[in-house]
Amino acid sequence: MPGIRGLGTVTTERHATSSPAVAGSKHEGISVLDREVFWPVHIFSDGRLDEEPGSVTWMQRDRAFWQGMDPNDTGVWEVHLPDSTSRRLRIRFRDDGDHTVTYDPMKYGWQSYGLKFIAEHPFWEGVPAVRSWKNGEYLPLFDPTGPQLFNIGSGSEISEATIDNLGDVESYARWFIDGETTEAAVGVNGLVVEVPFDVPEGKCLVIESEPDLIGATMYDVVPGAPSKPSERVIGVDMVNPVDRSADLGEADFAPIPAGASVPLSLSLTGTGAVEALLPSLFRRAW
Repeated sequence: MPGIRGLGTVTTERHATSSPAVAGSKHEGISVLDREVFWPVHIFSDGRLDEEPGSVTWMQRDRAFWQGMDPNDTGVWEVHLPDSTSRRLRIRFRDDGDHTVTYDPMKYGWQSYGLKFIAEHPFWEGVPAVRSWKNGEYLPLFDPTGPQLFNIGSGSEISEATIDNLGDVESYARWFIDGETTEAAVGVNGLVVEVPFDVPEGKCLVIESEPDLIGATMYDVVPGAPSKPSERVIGVDMVNPVDRSADLGEADFAPIPAGASVPLSLSLTGTGAVEALLPSLFRRAW
């Protein structure tokens, strides 16, 4: 219904310092706060509401809707745009605003609610950028006996790798290292994290660089799984997870700033490949 909130820009808190000797204040940066979302919802049933079965129909519909509003779970709010793209926001139900009942919904067969949600990650997420690279000495790009193996740049580009951050703000990549590799390092602008162990053939190392998710997990790749690691489903195409986070040491990943052709810092030894999946984060729903 009219009155939706949460599609607009993020809310920020400004940090500043001031001094009695200087007019105004000095900007020190901002914090992006949780996004508050409000849905005006009208639940209606067109059954025979003047009879008992009609009341039951509305009650069942209303009950089924509210069973999905679990504050311990999250759902995805997705907005489809005129250019055939979409953006998604993960939201958590909070409350119904201490809803007041002014008429008997069982009798009339409808009720309007005001639902409040919170998005702990307040940016809308669009289609991610995905790029893959492989060493030049292991080219050609195509398997002469089969289809293309990887969507990659030329081997000479791995030391000059770039990626487009399509969003409005900086973002952290998810890195995939497909074996066989004996040495690998991933990062941005010279700040790299080295992988101090081998990734054997038939295995894939997934590295999360988001600050609250940092870690590394080694998986077995199921035969016949998609060649692009970012298209594989964990638990289906990649199985038998082994936590290798401790082996990375004090991993300190840098975010990838918004913009085109952002330089990455990559190195790879072996016949494997490295792939980056970079979320596209936006301040608004369109």
